[in-house]
Amino acid sequence: MASKIDLARDFMALQRDGKLDDAVAMLADDVVSTNPMTGTATGKAAVEAGMRNRPAGAGGMELTWSEPEADGDTVKIIGTGSPFGPIKVVVGFDGTDKVNKIDIGLG
Repeated sequence: MASKIDLARDFMALQRDGKLDDAVAMLADDVVSTNPMTGTATGKAAVEAGMRNRPAGAGGMELTWSEPEADGDTVKIIGTGSPFGPIKVVVGFDGTDKVNKIDIGLG
């Protein structure tokens, strides 16, 4: 079984590489995603739509990601290089190792 850190790395890499079908396959049906710029999306279809409709290349930002840090069923990753300051991504997992929470914020 892969660790939560490995799963989070895979999830982030799939999005970075544009392999959205594979990233969506990692989502739980009841996933909730929060982002200060786009609001909250609830459910796999809504989160998938947000993933597919975001600007390519993260709006031109080249982020450098920290080593992921696990805390129970969540993994925190900090990206630097944004004009807004550090970006914090927290990815949560359910009991079947599907992504059930994606919190994106500053910090």
